[in-house]
Amino acid sequence: MTLDSLQWGPIVSFPIEWISLCLLVAGAIYWERAALSGIGIEGCLLASMLGLCLGYEWTGDYGIAVAAGVGFALVFALAGSTLLLSLRADPIIGSFGLSLIPAVTLGLLTRLTPLRLLRETPPPGLLTGTIFDGTYAEDLVLSPWFWAALVLLALAATVMLRTPFGLRLQGFSETPAFARHGPGQVMRVRILGATLGALWVTPAAALLLRAHPTSIPMGLGFIALACAIGGRWGFLPGILLCAGPALLRALRPYGTGAAGTMLAAAPFLVALLYLIFLSRRALRAAASPQSRLDPDVL
Repeated sequence: MTLDSLQWGPIVSFPIEWISLCLLVAGAIYWERAALSGIGIEGCLLASMLGLCLGYEWTGDYGIAVAAGVGFALVFALAGSTLLLSLRADPIIGSFGLSLIPAVTLGLLTRLTPLRLLRETPPPGLLTGTIFDGTYAEDLVLSPWFWAALVLLALAATVMLRTPFGLRLQGFSETPAFARHGPGQVMRVRILGATLGALWVTPAAALLLRAHPTSIPMGLGFIALACAIGGRWGFLPGILLCAGPALLRALRPYGTGAAGTMLAAAPFLVALLYLIFLSRRALRAAASPQSRLDPDVL
C-alpha cells in the first residue's frame, strides 16, 4: 500500500471524533458531580450547535456564532439545572426531557433551510492560506478548536481535581452531609457545576458540525455519558474509553448498505456494552432523596 492509495478520511476523522467525545465526557462528569444527570450534556451540545448555526446564519460572523453557541449552551445549563433543582424533578427524566427541546428545534431548522455554516466554502472557523486548504487534513491541522480542546480537557480535569471548588462539587455529589451547609449554597454550587460543564461542549459542537455538515450527529451525549460511567467518573479512563466509539464513527461514512447501517449503530452498541460490563458501582448510590442532596430530608 502506498501513501497515494491510503484512505485518509478515517485517519483524519478519528482524532476529531475522539476529542469531541472527550470534551463531552468532561461536561458529563461536571453535570453528574453537580448531582444532576450527565444526560443533560446532550441538551447542552445540541443547544450549542443551534446557537452556532443561528449565529452564523444571522450575522455571517464566525466569532459571533461561537459566542451564540456558548450562550445557548449556558442558557440551557442554567435554565435546566434551575428547573430541575427548584421543582425537585427526577434529574435523569428531567434532563432527557429538556434535551428534546434543542434536538427538535435543530432538526426542524435543518429541514427548513440550508444553513450557511454547514455549506459555505471556504469553511468558516478554519485557518486558511496554507498547503492543507481543501484537503482531508484541513479539518484537523487547520482547526483552532481541535488544538484548543487539548488544553480545555486539561483545564477541566485540573479544576475538578485540584481546586477547592472542584473538591467541594465532588463532596456535594458524594456526601449528603455537605447539604447541611444550607439549601442556598447547595443550589449555587450545583448550578455552577452544570454551567461549567456546558463550557466544554462548544468546541465539540464546532468540530462535529464541521465533520458532519450533511448529517448533524445526535445522541453523542449519551455515548459520552456511557464512557464516563464506564470510566468510573475518571477523566483519563473516560477519555480512553471514547476511543472505541470514535473509531467506529470515523469508519461510519465509508460503509455502504447493511455495513453502513451496522457502523452507524455500532458506537451506541459499544456504549451499551460499557454500561453492562464496566458500570458496576460506578453509578450513584440508590436514587434516594439523600443521594440527591435534598436538605429537607437530612
